[in-house]
Amino acid sequence: MKVRHKKIGILGSGSWGTVLADIAANNGSEVMIWSRNKSTADEINKRHTNKKYSGSKKLHKNVKATTNQKDVLSLSHVIVCIPSSTVRSFFKKNKKHISSKTSFLIASKGLEKKTFNSMSEILNEELCTESNISVLSGPNLASEIIEGMAAACVIAAKNKKTGKSFSNILDTPSFKVFLNDDVKGVELAGALKNIYAIVSGLSDGLGNKKNTKAMILTRSLVEMSHLFESLKLKKLTLLGLAGVGDLFATASSEKSRNYSFGYLLGKGKTREEAKKIINQVIEGEKTLKIVYEKVSTLELEMPIVEKLYNIVFKKGSVRESFDKMVIESDGRDL
Repeated sequence: MKVRHKKIGILGSGSWGTVLADIAANNGSEVMIWSRNKSTADEINKRHTNKKYSGSKKLHKNVKATTNQKDVLSLSHVIVCIPSSTVRSFFKKNKKHISSKTSFLIASKGLEKKTFNSMSEILNEELCTESNISVLSGPNLASEIIEGMAAACVIAAKNKKTGKSFSNILDTPSFKVFLNDDVKGVELAGALKNIYAIVSGLSDGLGNKKNTKAMILTRSLVEMSHLFESLKLKKLTLLGLAGVGDLFATASSEKSRNYSFGYLLGKGKTREEAKKIINQVIEGEKTLKIVYEKVSTLELEMPIVEKLYNIVFKKGSVRESFDKMVIESDGRDL
């Protein structure tokens, strides 16, 4: 039996925003999704599709769209699916339209360039409402979920009531929601995995086999744990859906933008050529630069990050840099 919820809002009509809108609507909610693009909003309202991001899939009739962000921000529950690089500017500009009682679920993954802040930290700084903020992460390939394939995610929140309210909105037999209280750890794991998904694609693009890929992914997880340890975060979070689950799903799917970006680099495409082919935001590229700069200040050895940075931003030799990724590892395990 489906539980009826109040109207909920979703910021962002990309692949992830569209999928979450459809899940919530099928689970009993009336959903208002905000799009910057009028043609996208019109398509959703008139045809119940969003072909650019979800193909011919018919969206639930309870999914409506708007180009006015106020229509979404006035609602009691809002899911954030806009690019991470725009989160601060969006909320700084629109905070006057937001009620102190509005609860947010952040599904955007990334880190802020200048501060290394996570998305929840940005929202808390702009809105001063930590108790109303939760985050979503996990092995969630939108293209598979929109087809009805079974998947799961983790929602992390400091306030259990806030996390549970969003769990009630999204939890279904085919999309299971698990709760957690490690907000920063869940967010950082979700952002970091995009970097290592690029490396996985790079390995495949270079023609490496399964053993090499397994090795590079395992060392990626170890490298993530070293950063967690340095930042005094819970390494155990990396063994859950937000860590190893998300890493393995994104790093093994040709539908992943980050994996595809790495694969194209491995096939000899330049950074600019690869981005043009994919023609969507590649969060891992942005996160790579931010993490590389943070690692430098921490004096931490993260050879996979360092060598990938050399390939992406310094135009270093792809094969030579890849071969050095594991060779130069510090040898520690989890």
